[in-house]
Amino acid sequence: MPGHKGIAPACVPAALSAMYRFDITEIAGADNLFAPEGIIAASEEAASRIFGAATFYSCEGSSLAIKAMLYLSLKHFDNVAEKNASFRSALIAIGKNHKALYNGAELLNISVEHTDSVNDGLVSKIKELKAGGYTVIGVYVTYPDYFGNVTDLKSIKQAILPFDVPLLVDGAHAAYFKFLKGEFAKNYPHPIDCGADMVCTSAHKTLPALTGAAYLHISDSLKDVIPLAKHAMDIFGSSSPSYLIMASLDGVNGVAKEFEESLEGFCLKVKKLKEELADMGFDIAVSDPMRITVRKPERFNGSDFANALREHGCEPECFADGYVILMLSPYNTDKDLKKIKEAFESLHEGRVTQSPQGKCYDCLDNFS
Repeated sequence: MPGHKGIAPACVPAALSAMYRFDITEIAGADNLFAPEGIIAASEEAASRIFGAATFYSCEGSSLAIKAMLYLSLKHFDNVAEKNASFRSALIAIGKNHKALYNGAELLNISVEHTDSVNDGLVSKIKELKAGGYTVIGVYVTYPDYFGNVTDLKSIKQAILPFDVPLLVDGAHAAYFKFLKGEFAKNYPHPIDCGADMVCTSAHKTLPALTGAAYLHISDSLKDVIPLAKHAMDIFGSSSPSYLIMASLDGVNGVAKEFEESLEGFCLKVKKLKEELADMGFDIAVSDPMRITVRKPERFNGSDFANALREHGCEPECFADGYVILMLSPYNTDKDLKKIKEAFESLHEGRVTQSPQGKCYDCLDNFS
């Protein structure tokens, strides 16, 4: 990089200084994320084979991929715009969704219509919008939601199929679903495997990648927009994407098989831990296999949960008065899981001071 020339300032800790050598820009041989022809193209092709769809890298999280999905959905219906001067686009959003959706819709002048219904009500909404002169450019759903709940994507896809409306999925926390096996895979399939047309997933949420690492997946069902994907990402993305983040995405390709082999055993351990917490009397919500969501019982609140966890060396993903959420991965050790259990044991046995210690960024502030 021109500014630091690969040399870390003296004040940077030694453990971090080595990364400066690898923080490069579009020099010869490094390829270009938005016009890849070499190593980046090869890496994205490898990711595409893993996920079973045309897969593109994002260095700015799912937020960038979401905006690109909206743009590409509009492009898919460009022929409608050519025939109808009063072309008005609408997107049907199911449930609560991340602010990136609304930011993108505002930029692209897309009307976002909400529904909580996934079958007859959804069909009625499509018919209502079409009758009102709108072109419905997609049905959008967050899968799983921030608490780990999943929607029946296959049912939604079947309902909207007769209307030629694409299914768009914010699968920010679903990247690891592709590596699940057995009963876990049956209950938590990857959105692409459920018939979704376009999906964003955040690698940094559940895979061993750096913050900001994410994917845009496009199914063959929308192959007409695949050639436009890089342009869409370029419109909303930085012209200086991080090569460190790209390297971490490439690293996921390299450990994909190893990750898959370790995942089922780890998910079984998390399942057992959930059962042990439930046996103590805690209200454990149904959630995806690598997430623990504990709802507030009468005796405690979310701050009490967070306090107990921090006293045992664990940092929650998110908490509020009514819950605490923990995000785990196969890189957590048995010792880590033991600490979680001990934290809740200390609460159960009254051995923790019930007062908040510090705050946690409330990720749910990003959803509406």
